[in-house]
Amino acid sequence: MTPALIISVTFIVMLCGCMLAMSVHVLRKVQRLQERLDNDMRALRGEITAVSRGAVGLGKRVKKVQDTLQDTRRRQEDLENKDMGDVAIIHASKLALMGAPTEELVSTCGLSKAEASLLSLMAARSKAEGRHAA
Repeated sequence: MTPALIISVTFIVMLCGCMLAMSVHVLRKVQRLQERLDNDMRALRGEITAVSRGAVGLGKRVKKVQDTLQDTRRRQEDLENKDMGDVAIIHASKLALMGAPTEELVSTCGLSKAEASLLSLMAARSKAEGRHAA
């Protein structure tokens, strides 16, 4: 073998060794980067899970508030309807005390026939007690 060939082979072997060392170095860098990316992905998945659970919890709270609001509206409507019914009963009582017939109480105040009859009886009794007391 000639010295030029030995130098060339040595140079090629050294060049291959340097390339191998650089490849190993780059491979380790890529592995470290991959580990960091994996860790970041795990952290992000954890955060997404936490946010999702929070959103579900918030959704349940919003649903509960909506249900409460709906119940409150229903109660308010019931109270308003009750007040309207009370006004009708009071008006019907006054009419009954003035001697209005049962049919008029039914048509004017929107009472059932049984309610109107009861009010008429109570008015008649009240008038009778008023006469006895005087």
